[in-house]
Amino acid sequence: MEKKMIFFDIDGTLLNHEKNFLPNTKKALDKLKEEGHEVVIATGRNLYLAKSVIDDLGFNNYILCNGAVGYFHNELVYENRLDQSELKRLIKIADALNHNIIYESADMLKRRSEKNDIRMITAMKSVGSSTPLYDRDYHLTNPIYQGLIFYTDEEKNAYENGQFPKFKFIRWHDSGVDIVPHDGSKAHTVLDFAKKQGFAVEDTIAFGDGLNDLEMLTEVGIGVAMGNALETVKLKADKITKSCNEDGIYLALQELNLI
Repeated sequence: MEKKMIFFDIDGTLLNHEKNFLPNTKKALDKLKEEGHEVVIATGRNLYLAKSVIDDLGFNNYILCNGAVGYFHNELVYENRLDQSELKRLIKIADALNHNIIYESADMLKRRSEKNDIRMITAMKSVGSSTPLYDRDYHLTNPIYQGLIFYTDEEKNAYENGQFPKFKFIRWHDSGVDIVPHDGSKAHTVLDFAKKQGFAVEDTIAFGDGLNDLEMLTEVGIGVAMGNALETVKLKADKITKSCNEDGIYLALQELNLI
C-alpha cells in the first residue's frame, strides 16, 4: 500500500460537538500510524488551543493558525507571519469600531481590549475556550501568525472590500473571523508539507467541515467532508462521510481501505 499523508481539522472533525474525540477516532489514528502513514492536524487553532488535542491523540505533525505555522515531528518547519504595518492599520479601524481583536502567536493568545464583550465570549466558547488575557500591545514584541476579530457579516465591509490586500478574512462563527496572510491557507501549507516529505498530491487526504477547510479539501488527492460540514464544503468535497458525532473519520478510512 502506498503511504499516505492525511490531514485532519479539529473542530467538527476530530472533535465532536461536545468537544471530545470518539474512541474510534483514536483507534483509527493509531492504526494509520502503525501502517506507516503520516497523520497531521490542520487547524485554525494555534498551539495553545490545539495542545490538548495534539497530546491526547498523539500527533507530532501539526499545521496551525490556518496554515500560517507548521510543525513536522514537533519541529517548526514553516511560518508565515501577518504583515506588521497592515496589522497596525487594521487595529486602528477595529478600535474605532469597537471590534475586539485577539492576537495569535504560535503558542499564545492575547486580547487587545481590556474589556470582554459578548461576541468574543460566545465565539471563543464555541471552540471550547475562554477569552485570553489582556495585553494591548502584544503584537509589537511577538510574531503574530493569525488574528481573530469579532464582527457580524453585516459589518464585514469595513474590512473585506479590498482595504487589506495582504490579509484574508475567513469566518468561523457568526461573530468571529480569522485574519490570515493573503498568500496563506491550510491548503498551501498542506501541499508544502506533502512535497517536502516526498508525498505526491494523489497520496494526500484531508478531512474537514468548515470554510477554512474548503480550499484544502479541493487541493489534496481526496477531500473528505464530514456529515456535519457546511453545504458549500460538501459540494466541493470528493467524498462525504458521517458526522463528527457518528464516527465519520473511522468509517471513511475504512471505506478508503486504510484501516
